[in-house]
Amino acid sequence: MTPRMRLSLLALLLAVSATACNHAKTAPAAGPTGKSSVPTAAVVKPEPTSRRLDSETILHTVSGASLRGAVGWTVTEGIDPLVLVAPEGGVTLTLAEIEEADADKAIARAWKAKSPSFALPERRRTTPPARDGWEAVTQIEYETPAAEHRVVVALARKLGSRQHVALVEGTEASIDRRGAQLMTAVTSYKPKGLDEETLAGRSARKLDDARLSELLDFAERARQTARIPGVAIGIVQDGKVVLTRGLGLRELGKRDLVGPKTLFMIGSTTKSLTTMMMAKLVDEGVFGWDTPVRIVEPTFSLGDADASKKITMRHTVCACTGLPREDLAFFFEYRDATPETHMKRLAHMKPTTAFGETFQYSNTLVAAGGFVAAHAAMPKVKLGPAYDTVLRSRVLEPLGMRASTSDMNAARRADHAIPHVLDAVPAARPTALSTEEGVVPVRPAGALWSNAEDMTRVLLVELGKGMLDGKRLFSEANLLERRKPQAKIFDKLSYGLGLMVGEDHGVPVIEHGGNNVGFTSDMFFLPEHGLGMVVLTNLGDAGPYRRALRRKLIEIVFDAKPEAEENLRHRVEDFDKRLAEQKALVAKAPSKELLSSVVGAWSNPELGRIDVRATKDGAILDAGEWKSAFSEKVEKDGARKLYLLEPPFYGLEADVVNDEKGTTLVVGSGQERHTFTRLR
Repeated sequence: MTPRMRLSLLALLLAVSATACNHAKTAPAAGPTGKSSVPTAAVVKPEPTSRRLDSETILHTVSGASLRGAVGWTVTEGIDPLVLVAPEGGVTLTLAEIEEADADKAIARAWKAKSPSFALPERRRTTPPARDGWEAVTQIEYETPAAEHRVVVALARKLGSRQHVALVEGTEASIDRRGAQLMTAVTSYKPKGLDEETLAGRSARKLDDARLSELLDFAERARQTARIPGVAIGIVQDGKVVLTRGLGLRELGKRDLVGPKTLFMIGSTTKSLTTMMMAKLVDEGVFGWDTPVRIVEPTFSLGDADASKKITMRHTVCACTGLPREDLAFFFEYRDATPETHMKRLAHMKPTTAFGETFQYSNTLVAAGGFVAAHAAMPKVKLGPAYDTVLRSRVLEPLGMRASTSDMNAARRADHAIPHVLDAVPAARPTALSTEEGVVPVRPAGALWSNAEDMTRVLLVELGKGMLDGKRLFSEANLLERRKPQAKIFDKLSYGLGLMVGEDHGVPVIEHGGNNVGFTSDMFFLPEHGLGMVVLTNLGDAGPYRRALRRKLIEIVFDAKPEAEENLRHRVEDFDKRLAEQKALVAKAPSKELLSSVVGAWSNPELGRIDVRATKDGAILDAGEWKSAFSEKVEKDGARKLYLLEPPFYGLEADVVNDEKGTTLVVGSGQERHTFTRLR
């Protein structure tokens, strides 16, 4: 994840839920009576009951719609609406079923029933393409005071004469912490009569020349729609590489074309290779998946003594420990950062949910797991070199991945793509390769460079269950251990060990995507069909493209409904709309009032020093490793923010907070918020 302009977590989650491609067709369970609960004069109005869920539980609305409630949440049921409240009380999900064709009227009625005094103004409206049996989808995000850091969203999904309305209210921090459980409830919601597309039982068609040509034609059209400079694609089927191809440019403004050997940073897709390395070390008996980390590395420590004792090697890569995501340190003060300094950061990081309770994604913890594993194999070598050497000897060389490397200088000397980010236009702009260096000290989590040819080798060994070119490289047991679900992300997707495990309309899928500042990648394979694809791009935040390309492949091989093109167009248009809304709140230049309060030097214990300077044309924020012009963003309630105007971190915001103690600058969102105080 990059610290560029971020959509609210919930807005993104619900937009995905409306168009999700990870649902299998299931028959909705009947309600408690198995009958419609529409009241009549002869029926006594039921009384609501509340209970705290002691495990994941299938719940039912009064009409018989089913959904999954997460452990620890409190449910009020037996009437309409059904209400779920997170364990800490920071998030509420209200599910109402309303006989009404008009989404706005249904949402208004739902709010009136839930909160009669509800009067928040609408901030944004989205109508994504309806999918999987829904006839129409409407999502509304509401204005809340900026200082509250609160999210309020309504989602209406139409089926027949009824609108199924989800109302979500919560703080950004609570939604960040409980987002996977919230997403599970929303995506698992199934009313009676919902006819979802299912591909279960179908066989994948052979990717002959005609089908590959269709895929490549779409990939090129979509590349231009998504404003991506260059793309590399690799596909394997039935034990053979059937395609490696480059599209577009390595760098805008230059003539060098992307080819199958062009290196891209693959971001978090690196995690799948880190856990593959760990599987090999488990094969060798260096440690076990369930060996406590402190047995392997006695100096390992988290900010919670109990968690430090019980965390195992498996836990470092399962996204199931409750340790939250804290990534901003990768983009500040990274010039002198080392694997050792990032390991020390863990001693100040505490889980915010219980072990195994929910999905929370920590790059720092994954990096620690990779470093500790490699150091166990080479205890006399420092963490970074040990990881580089062990990854190469246990994974890259045996697989024949000759070009892949986590050495930035080696990548610079090779055929490599230049990172790009979207600017204010929006258009792709090249950015300095040095902006990617912040991830090198945590490289087991996301700093590998690879190309389409090398990544097809990963697909082949994964589909071969540890076999490649007739040789066993990994035991089947330990390679497949990585595919066992550890933490649910949403209804049909879970996190394993450096891999995501789920299904796409009834077809099992194993996957992991990746994002760097100026690169986006995707790797996925269908283990029951011998098919896999890798997509590498040199544009940050290009998730809509990789999702569209995946959907197109599914359409071609399974004769699925044609949705990829419309999905991509909607997501690009929605991004542009959101960007335009943000820009409308940004002044051409910061006001004198703002500059007088923020010019100077600022410091944060975690992110270091920044300097804010006035210039002839405006103002500059200088973080040392990078700097950017900024202007002033004024929210509708008058809250003021610094708003960065230049790549690579266009759209990064800093809240200007004034209170009795003076002025501070606050950067971050969700659970991660860093306060800068003025240096005297």
